[in-house]
Amino acid sequence: MGKWTLLVLYAATVGGISSIYAPQPLLPLLAQAYGVSQATASLAVTATMLPLGLAPLAYGFFLDAVPARPLIGASLGLLAVTTFLLPLCPEFPLFLGLRVVQGLLVPALLTALMTYLATAATPAVVRRVMAAYIAVTVFGGFFGRFFSGLAAEALGWRLPFYGLGAALLLCAVACLTLPPDSRSAFLPIRLRDAPDVLKKPGFLAAYGVVALLFFVFSGILNLLPFRLSELEGGYSPLRAGIMYCGYLMGIVTCLTSHRLTRRLGGPARTMALGAAVVIASALVFAVPAQAAVFASVFVLCTGMFMAHSVAPGVLNGAEGEHKGLVNGLYISFYYSGGALGSFLPGLVLARFGFAAAAAVLVGAALLGTLVALSLWRASFAVDPGRA
Repeated sequence: MGKWTLLVLYAATVGGISSIYAPQPLLPLLAQAYGVSQATASLAVTATMLPLGLAPLAYGFFLDAVPARPLIGASLGLLAVTTFLLPLCPEFPLFLGLRVVQGLLVPALLTALMTYLATAATPAVVRRVMAAYIAVTVFGGFFGRFFSGLAAEALGWRLPFYGLGAALLLCAVACLTLPPDSRSAFLPIRLRDAPDVLKKPGFLAAYGVVALLFFVFSGILNLLPFRLSELEGGYSPLRAGIMYCGYLMGIVTCLTSHRLTRRLGGPARTMALGAAVVIASALVFAVPAQAAVFASVFVLCTGMFMAHSVAPGVLNGAEGEHKGLVNGLYISFYYSGGALGSFLPGLVLARFGFAAAAAVLVGAALLGTLVALSLWRASFAVDPGRA
């Protein structure tokens, strides 16, 4: 796989992930602009994450018939169009409708990207390629939020969507240069194969861990702008964007996860440690100070991506035939947890207060840790030499 191919694929990944999270630091501004409540404004993120949790499995059929390369290009082009249209929406329901459409496009993009990478890489390097891919998704999550907050602070909440739309369009054009992908070594992707994949030792538990941790992750980051407005110093889009700088720790974690896994003795131990760190981040986030909120994102991203960076490589390495289905299931579990996390803690906050919302986040992180520990005890995918 050449450097230009990797550059285009990773740029497409950054654009796709950015399209999910660009509205997050702007939620208070969207609530004000459209005259809706905080909980309703949060649906701008949930509306995209919810289809992300459901659509990848349906796209399994699509990936069986359509090569990944044209699917990547088409998804990017349609994402560009819908992103350009978002700031033109006169009413919030129409805004949400477009976000749902984006939620149907992003899983096609991400599933195709993961499958393209997994099939193009040799078995000896697939885990490292997938870990690098996760690092790029981390950067996309940071860039989308930070750029959105920075641009909105200077020129209003509409500009970030125009800039992101232009970037997505450039990525779509660049995808025309990608070499054809080959998936002839793998079986066709069929939903009836999903139970067989989930029955493999440790697979369902591994999917459950990432779903629970992403629930906490999305919950904290969605509550963050509203939490700032309650604390001394207040909210601004730039301040909210800066709070997401902790995402950069996720990049460091992803790029060093294989070394950490070797030292800990296997991926299951890495996932368990990451889940325990997420518990700590939820506790720090509950401290009523903006400095604590800032620190909590660093802790959160360290723990979240400690687990997230090793799980796809382990699952792809353990399943040699159903690559598309394995990745589709992973994205489905991951974003199903994120969709619930982007809405439920906010609903709890509105009805019962911040302490109750924080308790929900800590409880989910604790459950994720217990599931990860069960993988550890079962010696799931313990292969430190290949991690």
